[in-house]
Amino acid sequence: MGKKRRAVLRLEVPFTSDPPRLTSEAVGLPRILRRPAASYTMDVTILDVDDARLLRAGVTVAHRVIDGLGEWYLAGPSWAPHLPEEQVEPLGASGDLPEQYARLLRPLVRRGVLGTMAALHCERDEWALRTSEGQIAAVVRDERVRIRRSGITTARYREITITPSEHLTGQQRDFLVSAAMSVNATVVDEYPSIRQRLGAPATGLTSFPLPRETHRDSTLEEFVASLFAEHLQGIVRADLARRSSGGEDLSELNDRLWAFGRDLRGLAPVLEPSWREATERALSGLPFASPAEVETPLLDVIDALVGAARAPRLGDLAHKPAAELLYQRAEQATFILADRCRALRADSTDEQWQGALRAAEQLEVVVAVAAPLFPKVVTRILRRLGDVTQELRRCALGAFAGEPALDGLSAAQAFALGRDTERKRAEVRRHREAFVERWPDRVTEARKL
Repeated sequence: MGKKRRAVLRLEVPFTSDPPRLTSEAVGLPRILRRPAASYTMDVTILDVDDARLLRAGVTVAHRVIDGLGEWYLAGPSWAPHLPEEQVEPLGASGDLPEQYARLLRPLVRRGVLGTMAALHCERDEWALRTSEGQIAAVVRDERVRIRRSGITTARYREITITPSEHLTGQQRDFLVSAAMSVNATVVDEYPSIRQRLGAPATGLTSFPLPRETHRDSTLEEFVASLFAEHLQGIVRADLARRSSGGEDLSELNDRLWAFGRDLRGLAPVLEPSWREATERALSGLPFASPAEVETPLLDVIDALVGAARAPRLGDLAHKPAAELLYQRAEQATFILADRCRALRADSTDEQWQGALRAAEQLEVVVAVAAPLFPKVVTRILRRLGDVTQELRRCALGAFAGEPALDGLSAAQAFALGRDTERKRAEVRRHREAFVERWPDRVTEARKL
């Protein structure tokens, strides 16, 4: 009962109603005194892109003028700790959005241009409701707000919030509720958010959805959308973490981009080619060395994922079972690897060994992308497959294929290069012989898996 008595009382009140009469000698609430320090008039300009992408992402950016003093306001609680839950900065001499805000918001705004979304005029009065003994029974905040968009008033609302102290009794609380009812107030658990107050497009779906749970019966569209939503969240949060720290360490962001590129390759056969190729071009510079170098491709990747996280481009396969399609793809990649490895001999050309290596790497990305659907099996497969891939890398001559270039070298240098080349070739041959000898046993192990 005591907990309920001290719960905050939120009232939606008709904008033009008289304030409720909250004093009563009979219940021990004889006085209510205005608190001038907490009462003020505020003009707020909310900034966003035309499609309200910041508000839809749970971020509010505003310019506020309180009793003639200007300030900038930023709140992004759903992106904490990379964005502040709530932060105020004084208005600079230029009046422009603070550079630190612009830098932080870049992955969310992307290439959009910030402009005025709405203007709010707020009148706030705060009162202290006192008991007969002079103690504060509750703090009453009365806030009236007008919303204007494109110069037209689109909404008006009034919120009265009563925050009880430990001195408020149950009888007094009941009296306050009755007083509110007398002016047609509605008791609510929570007030509508600023997005709901503004209406469309601010009430639209976020561009950064959370990953949905997937299962063996998920369609390919459901699976890929969830996978891309996970990558989108990871990439944006890694970039926000880098920006909020003020540093230039791109290691986490590069790792996130690389993981997305791996899954992009694993899904290559089912994705719309032009979209996939454009996205792969944006990732072609990995690993990126500086913030300036990553900026443009990062925005390209985020733009691509914003669309794909809700509607991936999959063509006629979208509604097919994801597990079935990915299993078939892994099976095909396995047959290709098996065929290439079965044909290998210690004296096979380097092109043949390189072809087997590429097949192993492709199978790795195909199996990795299917991991959420087959978690237990895939863990064992990837471990064994990783061993095969590493062995094939040791079996490829690469730069040691063909004759070494001796032009411009002294006799001693040419001799040393030739010796190193032969040593490397001998080492590669030993690895090849071991791989060929081991291959039948690997096939047996794979069949058991």
